[in-house]
Amino acid sequence: MCGIVAILGEDAVDRTIRGLCALEYRGYDSWGIVVRDDEGLSVDKDTGSVSKAAAADRFAEIPERPAALGHTRWATHGKVTQPNAHPHLSFDGRVAVVHNGVIENHLDLRRELEATGVVFASETDTEVIAHLIASELRSNGQDPLHSIGRAIARLDGEYAVGVMVLDQPDVLYGAKQKSPLLAAWNGERGILASDPVAVGGISSDVLYLEDGDLVRINRSGAEVLHREPGGEFEPAERTTTATVSAMEGPPSKGDYEHFMIKEINDVPATVIAAAEMSEEALRGAVPADARRLTLIGSGSAFYVARIGQYFFNRLARLSAHALPSDEALYWTEFADDDAVLAISQSGETFDALEVVRELRRVNAHLTSISNVPGSTLERMADHRLQQGSGPEICVLSTKSVISQVLILGRVALRAARDQGVIDEAEFQRREESIRRLPVTIRRLIDEQTEEIRDLAERYSAAVHWFFIGRGPLYPAALESALKFKEVSYKHAEGLPAGFFKHGTISLIDEDFHTVALLPSRQEGADRFHGTMANVSEIVARGGPVIGFGPTDIGADDRESFRAYVGLPFHDEDIADVVIHLVAGQLFAYYCALHLGREIDQPRSLAKSVTVR
Repeated sequence: MCGIVAILGEDAVDRTIRGLCALEYRGYDSWGIVVRDDEGLSVDKDTGSVSKAAAADRFAEIPERPAALGHTRWATHGKVTQPNAHPHLSFDGRVAVVHNGVIENHLDLRRELEATGVVFASETDTEVIAHLIASELRSNGQDPLHSIGRAIARLDGEYAVGVMVLDQPDVLYGAKQKSPLLAAWNGERGILASDPVAVGGISSDVLYLEDGDLVRINRSGAEVLHREPGGEFEPAERTTTATVSAMEGPPSKGDYEHFMIKEINDVPATVIAAAEMSEEALRGAVPADARRLTLIGSGSAFYVARIGQYFFNRLARLSAHALPSDEALYWTEFADDDAVLAISQSGETFDALEVVRELRRVNAHLTSISNVPGSTLERMADHRLQQGSGPEICVLSTKSVISQVLILGRVALRAARDQGVIDEAEFQRREESIRRLPVTIRRLIDEQTEEIRDLAERYSAAVHWFFIGRGPLYPAALESALKFKEVSYKHAEGLPAGFFKHGTISLIDEDFHTVALLPSRQEGADRFHGTMANVSEIVARGGPVIGFGPTDIGADDRESFRAYVGLPFHDEDIADVVIHLVAGQLFAYYCALHLGREIDQPRSLAKSVTVR
């Protein structure tokens, strides 16, 4: 969460602003930029979206300078106000700081600084960093690099920090602990950034900083120091990595109104990429001798893991367990004979990386599923499954979720075939179903969008929603409910359809709407009839139900629904789950569109969650 961009060199201000706009998916509560002008460090910051501020020509008055330091915020400490926006200046105006992460001991440090007469201008944990650095500069008279190092050594928690010092207008500093930060230098320009997407047009390579690193970028290049166990900083060697995902210029929606609907329309291409992933890459994802298989993820990635759990348990008959990343270390202890599939679109999700650090400590086998080449998750993994979904700009994950589901399905199918659970003919039937998916999804989007849009507009005023399903459609219901509430701001819960009657049904009345996800009558006949029984129980209590399911539903069953959308199923679970997820994404999008919501940047959200 939050985005840091700092540029040293020609067009520093313009490129910093462009970089912040590219990183706005990481946070858009507020923004800020600092440069050194004739009177000192000059900060311009405000609440709201940096891209909207740029479109309104807000930055036209900022003069070009040798260096600029910028930030786009997702609030953790302190409300969304102009004083709480980054950058923050030190008490003497000598130091400017931007920060991603959480400083756990900030209250103790604040009290200590206040006792020396420092007056704070914000509620943030970040401001203590600026004051600590300025205090070190004043009391020790050391050069800024070592003063920053001494201040950083006092911080507990996770952080990526960017620093500008008044006395050095053409130098940038950065420090990292758990939160992502990279540096780049092309001989003319230097950059600090939270994500390689901000590096487009500056460098073809980046240097990913490691925990405990401190970097100084000046006209000569980038120098990295590392904090050793004794607390001292020593020179460190770091290897540059190609930035496959870097982009030049802002992303484009093309002819689409929002990135969300553009990225839903990108799903067929995403499916092709997942379907073409090599046999070698897929087969190496789960070691044959693993004692147990665990899948971890956060948010949508956890619901993908739940779907994957079904694929591994039912298709491959492997014992697999899906755990939310933020609870995994409380739930179980990992060992060296464990295999873990870690799912994260950004590859920088804090909760997932905390689990990964434990996996590295015990030497468990780790396979990553990520959409960002060179991410922290990928760099820490034993085996890497690169989604290749292309940049996903909307904060809500759509095409990336589809890619992850298909990759897990294909890994499970290979395990099932290799262990003799399914024969070659069944394996090829299911693989062929996946290969046909791009055409089916394109048909769904082209031919049924209007029907789904009309349905969404008709029911968008409803305040409370349940999404129910059985088997793999239970976690699909969880994911569909998440998409719906993220973008519509309506209350929505995903539930297993059979669980519904054990208490939750007491909420049902004429105003409480339910979306029922129905499986193919051929592939999931028992689940279909079970879900229809639950629909009848809701209808008997006056609850309106909307159905998404097979086209061959009988007339009597159709009468149970206020509205029903027949989907172009393949009669195969992996493909049919994906078709349901795409239909759910369309339904959520058009509800939000009719309600006038901020679709690509819903309130309070960020795409890359890099804090605890």
